[in-house]
Amino acid sequence: MSGTGPPSSPGGDGPAPVPASRGPFRLAAFVLAVTAFGAGVPTPLYGVYQQRFHFDATVLAAIFGSYTVGVLATMLLVAPLSDLIGRKPVLYLGMLLTGLSGVVFIVAHGVADLALARVVSGLAVGATTSTATAAMAGLEPRRDQHHVARVSVAANFGAVGSGVLLCGVLIVYAPWPELVVYLVLIGVSVAGALAVRALPETVPSRPSGSRLRSERVRVPATIRLPFWVAAGSLAACYSIYGFFGALAPTAIREALSISNRASSAAIVASLFGLAALVQLGLGQVRDRRALLAGLPILLAGLVGLMLSLPLHSVLVLVGAALTLGVGVGFVYMGSVTLIDRVAPTAMRGEVLSAFFVVGYLALAVPTVGVGLASVRLGFEAAGALFGAALGLFAAVLFIATRATPTPPGGEGRPRGAS
Repeated sequence: MSGTGPPSSPGGDGPAPVPASRGPFRLAAFVLAVTAFGAGVPTPLYGVYQQRFHFDATVLAAIFGSYTVGVLATMLLVAPLSDLIGRKPVLYLGMLLTGLSGVVFIVAHGVADLALARVVSGLAVGATTSTATAAMAGLEPRRDQHHVARVSVAANFGAVGSGVLLCGVLIVYAPWPELVVYLVLIGVSVAGALAVRALPETVPSRPSGSRLRSERVRVPATIRLPFWVAAGSLAACYSIYGFFGALAPTAIREALSISNRASSAAIVASLFGLAALVQLGLGQVRDRRALLAGLPILLAGLVGLMLSLPLHSVLVLVGAALTLGVGVGFVYMGSVTLIDRVAPTAMRGEVLSAFFVVGYLALAVPTVGVGLASVRLGFEAAGALFGAALGLFAAVLFIATRATPTPPGGEGRPRGAS
């Protein structure tokens, strides 16, 4: 999953004219969704790769987590280029890398190739996400930054879920599914490049005397409590994404005896799809209110996940996935709007970079830990440990959130704020 990413600061001699309609804004959202779609597509195929290349759950989790390396590299080093050379060149690079990841998956002949494909996919997400979000902010007709956040998060979750579901269906019903899946991904990346071509450039010219710098990571002492509440909440969401994106499809089929890969993919996709719908339908619940509503729901979903494995109940698992989807939707939006609210304007990029570094580390590290535990203890025990540890963490976050004052000025940045 890509996240909204730390947006770049606007560059050039002045802001580009704001379009009268939301057509260009929606095109930018589609471009953002392309890389998230690419991140979700391989999920149902991991079990196929495990059987073909004979690796265990720890290696699978490491392959999945290698994506984080690519995301952080381009998010911190390449995405800031868009302030100097414009959004569109960096978005073109993101679409190229997305298509290239599909090519690498097609020709993969071992674990190293799969890891490389995931790194390339991560490079695409890191280059595209913050740049597309910054473009969306410049193209939103009413400069409504909360609407930008809602749509970008919904586009990410919805695209990941669509990629997972489409791949699961193609594996079951399409000929040569491992080729067809990635040809679809390459086609979508071409469509994304055409969308980039149609976008107006929101950075009109390069500022005189400007120079490239990497995005720094820094958190001022004055906001450390709300920062860690928000970053911890993001980490909880990304941990769930890593678990469901890497290990759950294979484990669901084995532990619950679901032979149809489309069915297991649909269970995983339902989590992401519902999280996306929460952004679109309940996005006015923000900041602390969203966290206080979402964390108990997240905890309930984790309890359901822990119960579904020893009970071998598909119904309980589906209920847990749907509950986790609602919880992730609230918690993710709450974390993003809280950090957006408290980050000082002059340090916003640095604070958001630190925020997403925590999130992407949580995408990889707990997933690898669960993979290692599942090899030694079995997936049921590893899943129970994961659910218990993350449930305890969610409870601590809930207490910390209650101790965090509501940011001044209401819930979220007011419309028109930069």
